[in-house]
Amino acid sequence: MIEFTVFYLIFVFCFIFPPSAFVSAGITVSNLFDSWLGSEDLQFVQYHLSRTLVTVIIHSLLPLGFFGGVLLVEGYDQLLLLVQTPLGLGFLSLSVLLPAAAAFKVFFWWTNNWSSHPLVNSLTSYANNGRQWNDVASEINAEFRRIDKVTVRTNPVSKTVVTNSWIIKVEPYVVQVAHQNHVTLQLENAEEHTYTADSQTAQYLWVNVEHIQTKQKLFTIRLNAVDYADMQDRLQTRISNVRGLLINQDVHARFSKVFIEEVSLNPVFQSQEEMDPCLGCAVNSANIRLIRRCLPTGNADGCTPCFCRPMWCIHCLSKWFSARQDAEHPESWLMSRCPCPTCRSPFCVLDVSLVETVENI
Repeated sequence: MIEFTVFYLIFVFCFIFPPSAFVSAGITVSNLFDSWLGSEDLQFVQYHLSRTLVTVIIHSLLPLGFFGGVLLVEGYDQLLLLVQTPLGLGFLSLSVLLPAAAAFKVFFWWTNNWSSHPLVNSLTSYANNGRQWNDVASEINAEFRRIDKVTVRTNPVSKTVVTNSWIIKVEPYVVQVAHQNHVTLQLENAEEHTYTADSQTAQYLWVNVEHIQTKQKLFTIRLNAVDYADMQDRLQTRISNVRGLLINQDVHARFSKVFIEEVSLNPVFQSQEEMDPCLGCAVNSANIRLIRRCLPTGNADGCTPCFCRPMWCIHCLSKWFSARQDAEHPESWLMSRCPCPTCRSPFCVLDVSLVETVENI
């Protein structure tokens, strides 16, 4: 009995907070009911409406599953002895009442076109000018299907998704949404954890999402400091750091800052053309033109002319540049070369020019 109890407790914990082994084996609510839930990529809102319902029901059945396991593993006599004790009888009563309460809650959410579901309540608050929550859901679905969204995951059961217009926090029982134009973001706290295996530290940041008018805290985002720059690039507003917290960025983020500073010292390329959105992020306008300034050396690895029109922003180009360098020797990145992301012509930092749009040259 004791061995099975310990085993079941470990199983329940791993099922609710699945480690990578459980995820790889498909022992999660999302994987087990994948065919019924549908596709998150195609119908994000509808998928999570169904997923939260299934999660509540399945998790509420876990205590009752303990008694079913005792019956199968230990036998009927052991089960009878268990329920005859006050503790066992009380736990059995709770195990029966919990699924009943969950079923009532799920039915309450599902009735009247999901109008009582917490996610629908959030969407309804953005349904203005005669629109319904389904219209807002369609906007979120369309933006989630785009490849330029940023997804930050710090634990197996929750994640934060940032699209062009929305900030979405996904948890097992709740999905919270906020329109970027209606919120402010405040950096609340920073904490560091040391991994004794290799003595490396990881910094995690806590960001509060607050309503811009009422200052009510809607939800909190926890993210790794290495994901901070990617999230900030996708947001329409800056994350306020009024506490002056020090953020430990990775080597790529630090190089990106130095890369942009060096490029700002190069001559500016003036153009009368209207710049298209950046191919990398689709948020910033393209503002980079590659113009070879290195003298020909006859070396096959040297810089070559690039005739591409401006199609990338400085932030995406800096990430592209650092991603194609030797990770073991970051001290040499700034002196190295990289292929153009469009035509693959090699270039160095001296060849990168910021584009200045002018009416008349």
